[in-house]
Amino acid sequence: MNFDIDLVYLWVNGEDSDWIVKLLTEKKENLTEEAVSKCRFQDNNELKYSLRSVKKYAPWIRNIFIVTDNQIPEWLNPESERIKIIDHKDIMPESARPSFNSCAIETCLSKIPGLSEYFLYANDDMFFWDNITPEYFYTEDGKPIYRFSKRILNKKYNHIYGYTINRAYQLIKNHYGSCINYFPQHGIDPYRKSYVDECIENFKEEFNITVHNKFRSFEDIQRVIFSYYSITVKGAKAVLPNDLFSFFGYTKETGFCECNKKNLLKISKFKTPLMCINGNRKTNSEDIAIMIKILEERFSEKTEFEK
Repeated sequence: MNFDIDLVYLWVNGEDSDWIVKLLTEKKENLTEEAVSKCRFQDNNELKYSLRSVKKYAPWIRNIFIVTDNQIPEWLNPESERIKIIDHKDIMPESARPSFNSCAIETCLSKIPGLSEYFLYANDDMFFWDNITPEYFYTEDGKPIYRFSKRILNKKYNHIYGYTINRAYQLIKNHYGSCINYFPQHGIDPYRKSYVDECIENFKEEFNITVHNKFRSFEDIQRVIFSYYSITVKGAKAVLPNDLFSFFGYTKETGFCECNKKNLLKISKFKTPLMCINGNRKTNSEDIAIMIKILEERFSEKTEFEK
């Protein structure tokens, strides 16, 4: 492939005192637990190992943009030529800040200065788990490749994630007459900046509401809408699930591991190009210690991204 591909992360240190003051100032009483759960903002140095996984398994990535709210990981080498720190103020309107809503921040990623037309987006708990090439993410003619898991059911979900996925699906279906009715895999997603901008332009009102929701909300548009738009309007490729695992939201192609001792001890058996180790409200200090041990063993080599 003859085009550059960048990588974008969101990162937050939920223990930073200045950040906590902002959170407590903006926090409202009627917010759901899903919106303000501590696990959403907890940093266990996963980003360090995710960056090591880039070096080990995806060295073809050009620049790496880390989007933060006036924070920098203490271990990060800001002098690294490939690392670009992007503050929320660089891409989000003042009226939308401070933001504690990843859905809101994700709507602004295409505004990152210097971002390539082709870019990958990852949470900091996602890792390249084996050798991988750009062809996993893009077709030869530059169309993104999206992978899906279980079907969207014809009902209203009572949790924000499911509800906002379904809402994005309904928006595309109602506007264009059709849409693929599957949940996305929880992995590293490919995008084209021009496709994202077109989608936002076509749903200006909905995106304006999302970017101004400072915490996760049922009114948000989930970023999966960019995938649905790219497939429906731009001819991007959809890879649908075809095995029993997909009924439960898993596939053989993308690894997903909840961060608990039972699942972590099985993780070495996963044969997959990508891995997500997802913490939740039940994750405890023992689970985190096991996860760090596994990551340190798999990605032991320090990179130029670190001090």
